[in-house]
Amino acid sequence: MAGRIDENAIRDIRDRSNLFEVVSDAVSLRRRGRSAVGLCPFHTEKTPSFTVSEERGFFHCFGCGEHGDIFTFVMKTQALPFPEAVRAVAERFGIPVPEDTGGPRTPAEPLVAVNAAAQAFFRGALRGPAGARARAYLTERAVAPESVERFALGFAPGGGDTLARHLRTQGLRLDDAVTAGLVMRRDSGGFLDRFRERLIFPIADAMGRVVAFGGRILPGGPESTDNPPPKYLNSPESPLFHKGRMVYGLGLAREAIRKRNRVIVVEGYLDVIALAQAGIEEVVAPLGTALTADQLRVLRRFSESVLACFDGDTAGRRAAARSFPIFIEAGLWGRGAFLPSGDDPDTYVRTHGRDALETLLGAAVPLVDAYIAELAGAQRDAVGRRADAAREVARVLRAVRTPFERDVLVRLAAERLGVREEALRSEGTSTATAPADARDATPGGGPEELLVELLVAEPGLAARVRAENILGDFEHPTWRSTAERLVAGGATLDRSELLQSLPRTLRDRVARRLLGENPDEDHDRMVADCIAAIRSRRARSQRGRLLEELRAAQARGDLVAERQLTRHLTEKTRT
Repeated sequence: MAGRIDENAIRDIRDRSNLFEVVSDAVSLRRRGRSAVGLCPFHTEKTPSFTVSEERGFFHCFGCGEHGDIFTFVMKTQALPFPEAVRAVAERFGIPVPEDTGGPRTPAEPLVAVNAAAQAFFRGALRGPAGARARAYLTERAVAPESVERFALGFAPGGGDTLARHLRTQGLRLDDAVTAGLVMRRDSGGFLDRFRERLIFPIADAMGRVVAFGGRILPGGPESTDNPPPKYLNSPESPLFHKGRMVYGLGLAREAIRKRNRVIVVEGYLDVIALAQAGIEEVVAPLGTALTADQLRVLRRFSESVLACFDGDTAGRRAAARSFPIFIEAGLWGRGAFLPSGDDPDTYVRTHGRDALETLLGAAVPLVDAYIAELAGAQRDAVGRRADAAREVARVLRAVRTPFERDVLVRLAAERLGVREEALRSEGTSTATAPADARDATPGGGPEELLVELLVAEPGLAARVRAENILGDFEHPTWRSTAERLVAGGATLDRSELLQSLPRTLRDRVARRLLGENPDEDHDRMVADCIAAIRSRRARSQRGRLLEELRAAQARGDLVAERQLTRHLTEKTRT
């Protein structure tokens, strides 16, 4: 049983792990000087502002302000609590995790364990006597043995509670199997396997952990009866599995996506396997539902060229049209490739080969064409309906983020719908909110702000600032309280947590220093200049107060006070 992780172990894991490698699981990064940049996984953007420093082990988005270390990134992208994020990173890099025993396990740990045990069971069943029919089906579908291994396919035997009994023999709690969606409780007592007599497709997250399963009924089985079960069955939602935010095959497709800078979206598991087997590996599929904006946002981290396959019939064209607003919501333009009627990607590539499919993919058209054609075709002769179509286009326009793409959509829609461009533009205009920098801007600062920046970036400077006894001369309360925390905490202070408390304008500047974007700066000289400036400002302020008091003494005719104040003012001027 896992317990509390020792603080020294946490620091050791952070120091020995590689942030660049972990971020690359979710974001396509490119090197830029000492850092790397990519599209932020936490908000939609067109220009990369998400910056990673491998050397400093720190990330920061200059668009939305998200930042942190390797554990923060895993927590935010995998929805994990801190202890589990630490363990996930340690496991990734083969680092042992010394722990205090007796502490409670994190909620996801037993689910990961029970899914791993189920995957091993399913794979063994496919190889054994019970998996003969499933193996024959895979042969019929031309799925090569190498693909069976690569995608870790399995088989769920019948028998009602075969998996449940196996998990119990492994010492795993069936309550955890229920939470993971592997088994169900019978009304009469006991447990029932969710997947029975099905070909099994493991579903993995970005960390490579199996978080769910998909199962297909085999031909000649229950699907041929009068009351067939669903052909495909997925695990239910669980603390590990969120169907609308995951896609099938991304872990295996990630490198191919980066190399070819495109993502091909197909409908089903076997489509993914068939295309990958044919050498088109940058392919993924949604998990039994229509493609969602959240799934597209995940794909957008790796490439903005997302191409979806549709049937070439009327229903396929309508599906392409319906998908366009979803792509726009995710910040993507999107393209559609249309297959001949009666074909899916699996059958097409098996019948015609890779080159033919590549030709078809190369002929993909912008989804906006299908969208506008569907609106115009349905509303061409009805003035009222044409107006409804124009309002629908205007609604979508509000989500289009770049002026160029907005202009394209306006021109196409105006031409096809017979409305004025100005009308669409006015309908699609929405009130913009003030930029974050303007909202967060805080007056004051100067050398105080810069000194805080340097203290955050270089913990070793705290001792010098403490020795100079300069903090009492700070005028801005935010910078003074922050500097006091930094000087008191030194190197042990959590920089990420402190960064979150800063105003946005200062946060971005501090982040640049943490990322090491200005390696040639002379921080010692800069600290000296800040301290000198703060002291000079204090001296000017003191001289100003003495001068005011001197004038007041002269006005009231107080000669003694006038002589004393004149002497003090002369001394201050000399210093």
